[in-house]
Amino acid sequence: MKLAMVSDVFNEDIDLSDLYKAFKTSEMTVEKKASVLLYDLMLPPSYKGYKYLKDAILMLCDEDYDCTSFTKNIYPVIAEKYGSTSQNIEKNIRSSVNKIYEVNTKEDLEKTLGKSPIIFEKPSNVKFITFCAEKLRLER
Repeated sequence: MKLAMVSDVFNEDIDLSDLYKAFKTSEMTVEKKASVLLYDLMLPPSYKGYKYLKDAILMLCDEDYDCTSFTKNIYPVIAEKYGSTSQNIEKNIRSSVNKIYEVNTKEDLEKTLGKSPIIFEKPSNVKFITFCAEKLRLER
């Protein structure tokens, strides 16, 4: 009944799955949205860089976090959290970004990330992370 009323308001048929997806997305935390984004980019959670990349994206989503220098502010914090080194964190994130660009076509990337210069060639870690964080911030 309610779905029919919504359809009447917009004068078009509404697919229930689309309505559910919109509802679910609005209820998701930023952390879940980051996981969904990486899942949509076909990055396996088994990659070490997956959790490092996700943490870096989440750190940049936090507006109170100082993100002026990845090598001084982002990588060391993640390294301390996981008992690793900044160099190892950077290398694993780079490996994950490479994997994303190996398994996705430009069309897949555009579908997930939208129209952006980063879909045409593999960006640096910093560009990829900042783009993903900004995308999640805009979805709030």
